[in-house]
Amino acid sequence: MARELLIEIGCEEIPAGWLPDLTAQMARHLTARLEAARLLAGGPVETFSTPRRLAARVARLAERQTDLEELLTGPPVSAAFGADGQPTSAGTGFARKHGTDVSALERHTTPKGVYIAFRRQQQGRPAIEVLTGVMAGVLRDFAFPKQMRWDAHLDDGEGDLVFARPIRWIVLLYGGHVVPFVIRRTASALGPSVREIGAGDSTFGHRFMAATGRPGDAIPVRTFDDYRARLAENFVILDRQERADRIRQDLDSHAHDLGGRVGHQTGASATLLGEVPDLVEYPAVVAGQFAAEFLELPAEVLTTTMIHHQHFFPVVDEHDQLMPAFLAVTNTVSEDPAAIARNAERVLAARLRDAQFFWAEDRRKTLQARVDQLATVLVHKKVGSYRDKAARVSTLAGWIAGELFGAPPETVALAERAGLLAKADLASDMVRELTELQGVMGGIYAREEGQPEEVWKAIYYHYLPIGVEAAAEPGRAQLGGGAVTWAAVALADKI
Repeated sequence: MARELLIEIGCEEIPAGWLPDLTAQMARHLTARLEAARLLAGGPVETFSTPRRLAARVARLAERQTDLEELLTGPPVSAAFGADGQPTSAGTGFARKHGTDVSALERHTTPKGVYIAFRRQQQGRPAIEVLTGVMAGVLRDFAFPKQMRWDAHLDDGEGDLVFARPIRWIVLLYGGHVVPFVIRRTASALGPSVREIGAGDSTFGHRFMAATGRPGDAIPVRTFDDYRARLAENFVILDRQERADRIRQDLDSHAHDLGGRVGHQTGASATLLGEVPDLVEYPAVVAGQFAAEFLELPAEVLTTTMIHHQHFFPVVDEHDQLMPAFLAVTNTVSEDPAAIARNAERVLAARLRDAQFFWAEDRRKTLQARVDQLATVLVHKKVGSYRDKAARVSTLAGWIAGELFGAPPETVALAERAGLLAKADLASDMVRELTELQGVMGGIYAREEGQPEEVWKAIYYHYLPIGVEAAAEPGRAQLGGGAVTWAAVALADKI
C-alpha cells in the first residue's frame, strides 16, 4: 500500500538566486535517496519553494521497502576448495563473514572463471523506519554557493550539518504521521531553551502578514492539500509559477492604469521578472512616479538604477520611451499602498539625483582626458594598470582590423581610437556608482562628445559577447557600419 510523503524544510530567507537550483536539487536528491531505499512506488517527486521553505511531496510512497536479493561473490572455487573437495580457510572464511555454512554457498560462473557466492535475502523495512535516514541524507546532499555552519548535527555520525541558512522547523509526514527526525543544536542561536529541532506536523505562515509567521505560532497539517491550503490562508503562495503569474498579471494591470506597459521585457528586466518570484511569498505590486526631469538622463542609467539597484520595473509608453513611473513588487499586501509607493519614490529619487550629478560632472572631461587617470587603476600587479591595458588593446585592435579583417587604414585608425578609449569610463563617477554600466557609459560619453559612430558603438558594446548564447552579441543593425571596429576591439580586449 502506498501513502503520501510530505517534507518541508523551514529556514531563514534563502537568497533568491539560489532557490531555483536548490529546488531542483531537492527533487534530484530525494528521488535518488528514495530509489536507493527501495521506496519509490512510481510516483514523481514534486518540489516547491519560497524564500523561507523548501518543500517536497510524493503522492505514492511504498509502505515498506521491496525485499532485496543480493548475490555476493567470494574467492574462486579453486581457492575456496582443495583438491580433496574440502573447504579451505578462504572458503570457510567467506561463509563465516556472511553468517552461513559452506554448504549454503553457490557456484557462480563469470567471464573470469567460477567463483563461490552467497545469495543473501534482505527483507524490506517499514518506510517510517527508513525515512529518517533518507531525510538525513537529503539534507547532507545539498550543495550551496556558500554554506553556513550553525552548530547543528544529525545523529548519523557524519559530523556537523551545514546548510544555506539556519533551519527553523521541519515537517516530515508519511501517511499523515510524523516521522521521527531530530536536528540537534550545540549552541543557543535559537534561544537558550532551544537545543533541538524535531520533525513535526506544523508549518508557519508569512513572516509579517500571518499570525503564524514565527515558530511558536504553528499551523498543523496532515496532507499536502491541507498544507497548501493552510499556507494560502496564511499568505504564502507555495507554487512558484503561481507567484510568477500573479506578479506578471499585476505588473501588466498597473502599467495599463498608468497608460503604458512594463518596459524592456528582455534583458535585465526579464532577469528581474525571473528573480522576484523567489524574493516573495505573497506578492503585491505598487506603482510609483519620479520627476520628469530625470528623463534627461540616459535611459541606460534610469533602467540600471531601477532594475539592478532597486528591483523596480520601468514603465514605457506606446513608443517604447520611458515614462516617469515605475512598478515595485512587495512581499506584503498593504492597507496603504500609497505610503509604500512614497517610500520607494524617495529612495529612487535620491539615487537618481546622484546619477544626475555624476552625469553632469563626468561630461566636464573628455574620455581622452580620463585615459591618463587609468594609470591609478590596477588590472594586476604583473600586467600593470588599465592605462597600460588601454595601450595594448589599442595596438592589438588596429592589428586585428588591418591584418585579420583587411580593413582600410581609416578603419584601422578608428579601431585603435576605440581601443584606447574603451576603458576610460572606469575613471568616471557614474561607473564607480553603477558598475554594471562600464563600457556602456563609455560609449554614451563618446557619443556625447562627438566621436564617430564606429568609435562610440565599439566602446559601448566592447564587453560583448559575454557568452556563447545566440543573442550574446549586437547585430549589424545596432552596430551600423561599425561591425569591424567593434569586433576588433572586443577581440583585443578579451585577448
